[in-house]
Amino acid sequence: MIERLRPGDHVCWTFDREDQRVAAVTGYVKAGVRAGQKIIYFADSPPDTLLRELRDNGVDTRHLTRIGQLKVGHPENGYLTTGIFDPVAVLDTWQREIAMARRGGYSALRLIGDMTWAGAPDVGAERLHWYEAQVNRIFADGYAMAMCLYDRRLFDPGSLVRLSAAHPSTVDPTAVWNWRPLLRMERTGEPPGLRLIGEADASNRDALAATLADLIDDMSRADAPVTLDVAGLRFADAAAARLLMSAANTAPPEVRITGCSLSLVKLMRLLGGEPRAGVVA
Repeated sequence: MIERLRPGDHVCWTFDREDQRVAAVTGYVKAGVRAGQKIIYFADSPPDTLLRELRDNGVDTRHLTRIGQLKVGHPENGYLTTGIFDPVAVLDTWQREIAMARRGGYSALRLIGDMTWAGAPDVGAERLHWYEAQVNRIFADGYAMAMCLYDRRLFDPGSLVRLSAAHPSTVDPTAVWNWRPLLRMERTGEPPGLRLIGEADASNRDALAATLADLIDDMSRADAPVTLDVAGLRFADAAAARLLMSAANTAPPEVRITGCSLSLVKLMRLLGGEPRAGVVA
């Protein structure tokens, strides 16, 4: 499953045993090393402990940290730089890390965030859902990717469902061997817009909503037409169809929804999606 992740992916990886966490992180790091990507890993454990875990599982941490390809740190170095969670500051941090990885010649930036810190009181974790949804706009550019680790023993089921919906894809250790990310969202340049691949439903609705809103905001400032390419969308529920139509109907620039399957066209028509939505089958 780890091997199927690629730049642009933002995955909520849940676990309930430490060996599951270590296995996921190790596989993710090794895949990044093979691909020539820069890797950043923030977790509650001391950096020496994290590096030892990786080293014990076959990762040459001494070499990788020496050349700067692997960076390991505590949440205070990433999520809690001011002592409390400031999502806007974290988004800015990732943008800076992306710029540095590009300048360093890396093929992509691979992030790992162990979200255990969010289970502590008085750290500002009530803004975590907003952050997880908004960070998708960074990954949609296709250079950075992230695996967010959520320990199911620390988060109540309702909160975890809500946080999962802010990610395009969610997976746990019980997933079948041929699992793939449920939804991929890719910003496009020619024509300017967004390409959706996979399935859009309740499990990733907040991620889709935030990415569409960011796209329309960007294009509105540029007064440029927007294309929503859904040719790769295998399934969209009614709520996802409404999000697409809302983006098309409320944006100042011209918006076209292209590549619609017959079932999606019918669904949009049932929801009143023509003529303003610019649906093109």
